[in-house]
Amino acid sequence: MFLSYTASVILVSLALYGLWYVIKDMWAWCTGLAYMQLPDASFVILVHNMEYELEELLRFLAAEMATGSYECDVIVVDCGSDDLTPAILRRLASEMPGLTVVSAGRAMRPVAEVLPICRGAVVHVLDLTGRLKTRQFMAVVSSLLRQTQAEPVFRKKQNS
Repeated sequence: MFLSYTASVILVSLALYGLWYVIKDMWAWCTGLAYMQLPDASFVILVHNMEYELEELLRFLAAEMATGSYECDVIVVDCGSDDLTPAILRRLASEMPGLTVVSAGRAMRPVAEVLPICRGAVVHVLDLTGRLKTRQFMAVVSSLLRQTQAEPVFRKKQNS
């Protein structure tokens, strides 16, 4: 015997105490995921003169939403496009039931006016008029729709 009886009892007690906490944490993790449901979400997408990319982006978003585990609705705000974007949006709105189209002027950003239309508890605003590029939009949409509450995302702000 390497250790005295007292030291052995203390080590076994500490090992059992640690094992109890591991089992308790695993149980809380397993049951917490099963009963936690993500809230519904709304996507507000601001677009301007995107006739060549718009249909691909919205069909991509619809495909990603179909694989998601919670309900989403999409509100596309046309910020004064002077190409075929409004016609494409009207056609897509008739094909996709969860898509709502709102027309607005180029200078105004009607996010405050669109918020009452949103059905989701969480609203994601994606500005394709100058902030996001097409590839970034696809990456952001995929990331947002695949997140779960078990994986909170905390990022440090990087200095530019």
